[in-house]
Amino acid sequence: MDSLPDKPEPASFTREGVWHGMKLTTPYSLSALPFGIAFGAAALGTTLSPGEAILMSAITFAGSAQFAVLGLWGVPLPVAAIVLTSFLVNARHIVMGAALYPYIGNLPRRWVFPVAAGMTDAGWAITLQAMMNGRRDLGILLGTVIMQWPVWVGGTAIGALISSGGLDVKRWGLDVLIAGVFATSVVGLYRGRDDIWPWVAATAGTVGALLWLPGNWYILIGGLCAGLAGLWSSRDE
Repeated sequence: MDSLPDKPEPASFTREGVWHGMKLTTPYSLSALPFGIAFGAAALGTTLSPGEAILMSAITFAGSAQFAVLGLWGVPLPVAAIVLTSFLVNARHIVMGAALYPYIGNLPRRWVFPVAAGMTDAGWAITLQAMMNGRRDLGILLGTVIMQWPVWVGGTAIGALISSGGLDVKRWGLDVLIAGVFATSVVGLYRGRDDIWPWVAATAGTVGALLWLPGNWYILIGGLCAGLAGLWSSRDE
């Protein structure tokens, strides 16, 4: 009878982990600065004031979702559309959280939920890679938040305060900056052939949704395709 695969060791939550996460996240944090500046500048093209744009970044801390809702922002405020769009853009965090759960499931929820609320794409990739390599410490994820949050808010403040409301994000290529950073991070998570099919499924689902569906459905579709492919590829394990 085959033995069951070993479960990952339970996570801890230490100051050393926080410091380690901060060090790992430094280059990603610096690369996010122009993205924050771009958001601050773009926000002034709506009815948002500089103070409101900065407050949005400080409270929500959700770069791609914040960009997505700018196109909807106006008077009267379409609350339902904004909520739905934000959910679709951030739906990937459901899959990301599920990937981390086996490593942090033993920790009290009063620790996990506040830290996970600040999880970013790069922070998730850094934390998951560290945990897969044996360093299962929730402090790493907190360290990524500590480094990225002030850079995002500060970048928003710079863009909002010094811009006259006109910064062409696509002209400067800032719209793909974070996507490129995240894609580079994900390469380090590759473990073998079993990872290929979820990546292929995510790509196919995303491209198909971009071609045939409106809005931000491609994010949710791509994540669902990747999850289903992951279940299929691991069915014999």
